[in-house]
Amino acid sequence: MSEAVKSYFRIRLNDLRFRARIGVYEQERIVGNEFRIDLRVRYDAGQFIRENLDTSISYVDIYDIVRKEVGREWLLMESVAQSISDAISDRWTVVDEICITIDKLGTPITGIDGNCGIEYFWKKS
Repeated sequence: MSEAVKSYFRIRLNDLRFRARIGVYEQERIVGNEFRIDLRVRYDAGQFIRENLDTSISYVDIYDIVRKEVGREWLLMESVAQSISDAISDRWTVVDEICITIDKLGTPITGIDGNCGIEYFWKKS
């Protein structure tokens, strides 16, 4: 009996940097903060045909989605992550997992020397 093999691709965009108007405090949304985003998008490789762009997902298109969503004004990083995930999973139905990390690099909290952030995991059921 042969074993079934499941293969997938994971597109990764790492260390994307944005100045964005995300924050609970009005001043953060006026002035903006520096953010770093890492993103992983997984999809089934079973439908992939070598050298056929129509069977792949462009990381440039994913970046454009991230840039568009980060360019909007938001209160919460969690909302940004969900919006990015929704846009990706709506556009490419073959996507079965998404992981997004958003770090605020200049946290306006006294005593924190570093950054704060969130991770969002989405998995197709």
